[in-house]
Amino acid sequence: MENKLSLLKYFMVRDIKVKYAGSALGILWTFLMPALQILIYWFVFSTVMRVRPYSNSQIPYVYYLLSTFFFWLAVSEGISRSGAILIENAELVKKVSFPNIVLPVAITLSGYLHHFAGVVLAFIIFTFSGLSHIHMFFIIPVLILQIFFSIGIGLIMAAIVPYIRDIQQITGYVLQGMFFLSPVIYPLDAIPERFRLFVFLNPITVYIESYHSIIFKKQFPETSYIFGMIFISCLSLFIGIKVFNKLSKGLADIL
Repeated sequence: MENKLSLLKYFMVRDIKVKYAGSALGILWTFLMPALQILIYWFVFSTVMRVRPYSNSQIPYVYYLLSTFFFWLAVSEGISRSGAILIENAELVKKVSFPNIVLPVAITLSGYLHHFAGVVLAFIIFTFSGLSHIHMFFIIPVLILQIFFSIGIGLIMAAIVPYIRDIQQITGYVLQGMFFLSPVIYPLDAIPERFRLFVFLNPITVYIESYHSIIFKKQFPETSYIFGMIFISCLSLFIGIKVFNKLSKGLADIL
């Protein structure tokens, strides 16, 4: 177990270093690219389409974006990169003694570590704007459940993609669909009642709405959200471990 934790730490740190190797701006890209995306969404949805976070609220739209955007980026990066991680490290995977499960877990956690700086920046902005409050600490258990969900999906992707590599080609489109079918850039209230079921079929929606409840409504998520997150996270992690353990046995032969 101690050996796996040491390897996990090593690959997480290595991934961060490789990501910024040779880059003049280094870690600043963590802020620059998301900032550009936020500006685009702010202009399109707030200025052009005049979307408001809540009909009876004066919360600026940019704060609404900041509240969950980096959490979404962490999920998205972990899922998109997990599929190819075993293929990229085929030489390690072929070694009998190497614990393959470390690689997808490390790449998923690295995505969260990578975007954590953006989360911190967002909450610094909230603090100076007067939006920060004691209930913000409720975000921690939600984030932990979200990480479990991400690890589970990452394990499934890492195990299946080496066998069916076409999945990696469509992952980006699936993630894009998940993004636009979740209330990251628009409030749930903006969706007609009869269509909300489709949004809740997206597993990330329950996490996003929980963050919104905590940050803007200053309350713990609804009971249905809490049980939903626990169920989704535990199920994802359970299936991920089962699928990975079963399929990883034959990986050395196909890589």
